[in-house]
Amino acid sequence: MIKHIALLAVAAILFSGCASSGSYKSSDSTAYKSLDVATALKFEDVPVPTGFKIIGQQSFTFENDALRVGILKFSGRINPDQTVTFYKDQMPLYNWHFVNIVEYGKRIMSFERDDQNCTILIEPSGMSTLLTISVAPKAGRAATYKPIKKE
Repeated sequence: MIKHIALLAVAAILFSGCASSGSYKSSDSTAYKSLDVATALKFEDVPVPTGFKIIGQQSFTFENDALRVGILKFSGRINPDQTVTFYKDQMPLYNWHFVNIVEYGKRIMSFERDDQNCTILIEPSGMSTLLTISVAPKAGRAATYKPIKKE
């Protein structure tokens, strides 16, 4: 009998710890907490929300004076809707112009500036969210790349 009670107590502790991890919402069940920009960015002008960790073996960047291209993949336990809101709010601060969004379970957001395109793919994956950021020159504009510094 004592073994059963001890086993139930251990199970209750383990399951209660799992139930709270990965929660997307703040203490107010109807409002989402806003996300902050991570401190270390692979592209200084494309923000990444805190809480996402880079998947190094699936990421690639190349940058020189004339060209910048890359695909960066991240994983985190961040709500996809929060991530969409983050990019709608943050990208204009880095001189990116919103083009469009396609939502069908996944979210594909497109941004541009004079010489660059940025596509952000946000996809739920179990308890996590996968984030893919692609940056490339616009067609015929590869030789005109000049980094735009955030002011």
